[in-house]
Amino acid sequence: MPTTRIHHLNNDLLSVTTVRTENAWVITVSGEVDLDTVDPLRRTLEAAASPRQPLPVLVNLRDVSFAGAALVNILLRARLSLGQDRLVLAEPAPRVIRLLRLTGLDAHFAMSPRPAVGPRRDRVAKVTYHP
Repeated sequence: MPTTRIHHLNNDLLSVTTVRTENAWVITVSGEVDLDTVDPLRRTLEAAASPRQPLPVLVNLRDVSFAGAALVNILLRARLSLGQDRLVLAEPAPRVIRLLRLTGLDAHFAMSPRPAVGPRRDRVAKVTYHP
């Protein structure tokens, strides 16, 4: 059975949830990523870049509501420390894709439309009973 560890860091405007399995780090980011809020994401990416555990890192950016230069900066730093083959941007929000295109960096990151690794949330059908 794979080992899974879940970590959650947040502040008022940004939430970063990390799931680490034996195969990968899956980092889910939601909220606003700017200079004032980026610290939880920075700390998480630094932990994932540890040379002791050279695992792939998937950063799910689907729920990012604001992306500024701080996000670009932190992703570039992560790419440098992890290497381009270990970092994948999963489900980037349209605003993140636009920001990367405007800066000319979209070709420098591997992007996946859907996370390939991580916890799967199976939907349970809602059943209503009418006597």
